[in-house]
Amino acid sequence: MFETVWSIIQDFLFNYGYISLFITALAAASLLPASPEVLIALMFNTHNFWGIVIAATAGSYLGSVTTYILGYWGVHKISDKFEIISPEKYEKGLRLFEKYGAWTLLLTSLPIIGDAFVFVAGALRYNFKRFTLLAIIGKFIRFVLVLVLLYKGYDITASWI
Repeated sequence: MFETVWSIIQDFLFNYGYISLFITALAAASLLPASPEVLIALMFNTHNFWGIVIAATAGSYLGSVTTYILGYWGVHKISDKFEIISPEKYEKGLRLFEKYGAWTLLLTSLPIIGDAFVFVAGALRYNFKRFTLLAIIGKFIRFVLVLVLLYKGYDITASWI
């Protein structure tokens, strides 16, 4: 039974791996619980290094755009009705953004606080072109680092599952 399920997963990843990774990275960066690292760990021996980096970076960036838009348009309208980001996380992100400025956007891929930086940037109506540049650089570095660690034999999935 397990072999059959694993065979289906492997077949799906082989045929739709980059699309699956793009969607998973998008979901993870748009406030949904997902982990592209697990999928990357499954793909890194069978898929192209740069293909993985590009698919993950693009998906993660577009997910962050969703969060940026929520902050930009919805911080005052939506936050009262729905808790998109906890007030504590928002305040911490705001303090760090005010202290370190736009450089915090290089850290948008960090677990827990990364989404807050994106949301705060949107709420503060930070320049979208600069946001895009810094977010893409940060996410690109993240996924290159994840793959380098995998190639060096580190089990990066243990901390993400």
